Amino acid sequence: MPKIETLVDSFSDDSINNARWTPYGSPAPVADRVRETNGRIEIRPASGTTGYSGLVADVTFDLIGSQIRVELVRALRQAEGPETYFRLQVDSANGVYFNIANGLIDASQIITSTRYTHAAVPYDPALHRWLRFRDQAEVLYWEVSADGCDWVVLARNGNPLGSQPGGPASQLTVEFGAGVYQATASPGVAIFDNLNTPEARRARRVNERRLSAREVRIQAAELAAKRLHEEHANNNDEVNYPGTPLVGNYSKSLRHDALGDPIPASYATLLRALQSEDPADFEEIMLAAGTPIKLTNPQAGLTFDLEGPDPQAITMPPAPRFDSDVTAHEAGELYWMAVARDVPFINYAAEAAVAGSIINRAISSLNSEFPRFGGTVPVTAQNLFRGIYPGEQVGPYVSQFYFKGNTDQRKPDGMGRDANEGFVSYGAQVIDQRINSAVPAVDYLLDFPWWLDVQNGVDKRGLDQFETVKRFIRNLRDGATYVHFDQVINAYYNAAWVLMSEPSGNQLAFQPGVTGRPQTDLEFRKNAGNPYDPPGTEFDSRTQAGFATFGPIHLLQALTEVIGRAARAVWWQKWGVHRRLRPEEYGGRVHNHITGARSYPLHPSITTSLSSGGLAPYFGQAGEKFPSTFLLPQAYPEGAPTHPAYGAGHATISGACATILKAFFDETKNIENPLQPAADGLSLVAYTGADAASMTLGGELNKLAGNNAIFRNAAGVHWRSDYTESLPLGEAIAIGLLQEMSLGFNEDDGFFQLTRLDGRTIRIFDGKVRVAVV
Repeated sequence: MPKIETLVDSFSDDSINNARWTPYGSPAPVADRVRETNGRIEIRPASGTTGYSGLVADVTFDLIGSQIRVELVRALRQAEGPETYFRLQVDSANGVYFNIANGLIDASQIITSTRYTHAAVPYDPALHRWLRFRDQAEVLYWEVSADGCDWVVLARNGNPLGSQPGGPASQLTVEFGAGVYQATASPGVAIFDNLNTPEARRARRVNERRLSAREVRIQAAELAAKRLHEEHANNNDEVNYPGTPLVGNYSKSLRHDALGDPIPASYATLLRALQSEDPADFEEIMLAAGTPIKLTNPQAGLTFDLEGPDPQAITMPPAPRFDSDVTAHEAGELYWMAVARDVPFINYAAEAAVAGSIINRAISSLNSEFPRFGGTVPVTAQNLFRGIYPGEQVGPYVSQFYFKGNTDQRKPDGMGRDANEGFVSYGAQVIDQRINSAVPAVDYLLDFPWWLDVQNGVDKRGLDQFETVKRFIRNLRDGATYVHFDQVINAYYNAAWVLMSEPSGNQLAFQPGVTGRPQTDLEFRKNAGNPYDPPGTEFDSRTQAGFATFGPIHLLQALTEVIGRAARAVWWQKWGVHRRLRPEEYGGRVHNHITGARSYPLHPSITTSLSSGGLAPYFGQAGEKFPSTFLLPQAYPEGAPTHPAYGAGHATISGACATILKAFFDETKNIENPLQPAADGLSLVAYTGADAASMTLGGELNKLAGNNAIFRNAAGVHWRSDYTESLPLGEAIAIGLLQEMSLGFNEDDGFFQLTRLDGRTIRIFDGKVRVAVV
């Protein structure tokens, strides 16, 4: 029997070695679940269902006096349901395991179908990058490593498999994989690499970038240099479809043929500039004829930042392929969002109960035709078009921070005295939370000539129309209008002022002498690690108040600092890595395919729905909302901006800003007097849902981030997975910024504490990030 150390695979040829491995995947097809691509194994469980996928070795191996290790590049999302594993088995009832799930990594064994856990610790992707089983002197070791060189024993045990020659330990099956035991929206992608090989394949440019960042960062250089710079890989759509080249990639403002497909020679000039990084090459990019809208900042991700993670230090998993069921199902959700743009959120529950209504049909279609769209399934009126992170599906659709004001009893009635008037006090000035929304039932890019003009960079900006009456955000169109013109930070600056200023007492009624003083008698307590607040705690200073540190200036500084860093990180993902097409570009392919103008490798779920399924009543010749077209209706006359879709700028910056706010305030605080916009958006009414008492500050900040991202989807300019993967990217950038910021404090006991999107609570202090025990 061969020793287990002789099983070697670097997964570098982008084709699973069928003489060595048997792939398995559920739900089928296996090829959609397990791929050897980008020089590694990528395992992508299906969203919204259960099933396991991975590789199992075709022959058995001898562990006695030997060892086996694998690099775990990325585990599945740390939520209840997904798990990632590496195991050696005698049979299905006996084996040893590494298992990563629910924020923990455990070392365990199964004996006659009974599981025994020897160790379980909080999972840290950096510290637990490498996993190893090692047998020595009849003792089995479960070991982990950050670099594949220095190993830490996670657990040890007298070899439970037996170490006698010819015994069970000499007849082991090797297996690694990932799956979902409880249906989960967007469980993520598990990535394995370098089985029994050294970590020797890191791209030269990645290492150079990390070393260059170390030189630039000066005082924070050592901390930054210890951060692992991830390898960046895309879904290979630039080479996946030789018959219709580049149809899965972004190309707005480049040159196109008569059907709107990119011209390869034009696209090649973009690639040349991105690969050379020479500013002169960016000036030679071949744009469309005439005066097209310029490409938006493709050099941004090449910047060096002096604080926080380098823009290229953190990566996102490859986006779903153009031909995948995931992309088609995400598109299905976007078509439904376009159909439902003018339905008030407050009416969703009632409409869901009416057969044939838009909301009723949307729920049915997403559950039956598009279940892999990446949201929570089964879809209900409460989770329709919502995000998946904690708090996003609690309470009304729109976060309280989009419409509530802060109470000030000194203000005149109707001008910010009560929170339900919707005025945010900026000192002596006020911001009106109401907006002038775009007029209803007016959508764009519905005829092919307009769509083709937009692909070729014709400037249609400023052709939209707005209502003259101000309203609170009441439907998807209003939300899309809000995120059309903001600089992303708008909503978080408003939220910061509410959190810094909302006094204790009744928010909705003027009560002289009862309502507290703004910015003095605070409703929202500061974070537990604030060395000056909250009052009455061990950190309540007797003589000092926070201001430039752990106070309002510090908070506003962190918010404004993080947005640029988050944007540069996601701009590297957009231009330097993924170059994913925009949904409107995909809609053009769908239209051409259905009308017979050209054939594309589209998953049939989207074309079937538009032709004869759930979406058919609204599109095409007999379409009651969008006749004679299968293009994706856009809320903006210019469609998407001139940069690739994945990741999303709004989503990444939102994930970063929400993280900063959670780091400064007590996110467990319940939301008092929750409100929601009336159906006409002219007023705010009480939210009385059964979950009203479950709304928390942390949940509403997550919802604010999700709204800010998904409202861009509602406009038709982003995909669901742009939101899902970009919020954690922004969160990681903010955590890295706070980590380095924490090196410089004179306040010995000060720290930041927050709950991440995956549900884990962390504490940031003295340059360290640790899982906190709450």
